[in-house]
Amino acid sequence: IAGVNVTSASGTPGAGATIRIRRGSSLNASNDQLIVIDGLAMDNNGVKGLSNPLSMVNPADIESFTVLKDASATAIYGSRGSNGVIIITTKKGRSGSKPSIAYNGNVSVSTKKKTIDVMDGDQFRQFVTNMYGEGSAAVAALGTANTDWQSEIYRAAISTDHNITVSGGLKNMPYRVSVGYTNQQGILKTSDFQRFTASVNLSPSFFEDHLKVNLNAKGMIAKTGYANTEAVGAAVWMDPTQSIHDDRP
Repeated sequence: IAGVNVTSASGTPGAGATIRIRRGSSLNASNDQLIVIDGLAMDNNGVKGLSNPLSMVNPADIESFTVLKDASATAIYGSRGSNGVIIITTKKGRSGSKPSIAYNGNVSVSTKKKTIDVMDGDQFRQFVTNMYGEGSAAVAALGTANTDWQSEIYRAAISTDHNITVSGGLKNMPYRVSVGYTNQQGILKTSDFQRFTASVNLSPSFFEDHLKVNLNAKGMIAKTGYANTEAVGAAVWMDPTQSIHDDRP
């Protein structure tokens, strides 16, 4: 979309991206845009404890994604739309359609591409011995293990996404019910994101379609596991001669 810049914040599971519409408009205040889901404006501060406000919506439920960039956004939503507006419309049932059940899902695996080349335990012991000499305090402080700390903090991360939808259209009553589950693991151990979503949409019409009503109910439970990202740098310089577990009493 012209005028919209999206920058990934991090590789943390469930983390969002920094979205800027026509660049930032303030030096001190927030430059985050207003998010409107099915006509309901979300709090600009997002949900406390949730790393990404857009993760409140299951992508499988999105019908359209519209970005308002110009003065029209401010005219409709006031000062809250000064940084732009993202309007999300979710899917609905179709009148007269037969009941149908749909499932879509995927499984993905993420791995690290490579690690920093560092000394192993034997090489580091030899390096310290050559530097300080046999019998020195530095050599005495070394361990007997041969630990690759980078391999200990990373893992092959398996992520799954499952969505089930039931939709149809009774007489004057289109409906759509969906349930979704997302489990995204991070390659850094203990980092993960789980989300359970459910939505119900009813679109009845009355008086020969002169009156149309949209009823939406949505629920979401999210659980985010935040890993200590300082472990990424610490694993590079950690002493490879030390054991992972301290067996001392």
